[in-house]
Amino acid sequence: MIRAYIGDTVSVTLPYSEACCFLRVAGTRMTVRVQPDGAQLLTADGAPYSFPVTHGEAGIVSLGARPEVSA
Repeated sequence: MIRAYIGDTVSVTLPYSEACCFLRVAGTRMTVRVQPDGAQLLTADGAPYSFPVTHGEAGIVSLGARPEVSA
């Protein structure tokens, strides 16, 4: 599992979850954009691939919003 904040774009090897198997991307390395309501899989050119999946289905532990850093 990869830990990421909402808004991050990370490269992951997708797990053999039900959603990834259905989309036929399980075991492949893809770029994923972490969104508040799930994870958007992206093609090599950055276009969305299908529909967003849950964070867990994409192998991501969402840490929520990035913490604010006071100066």
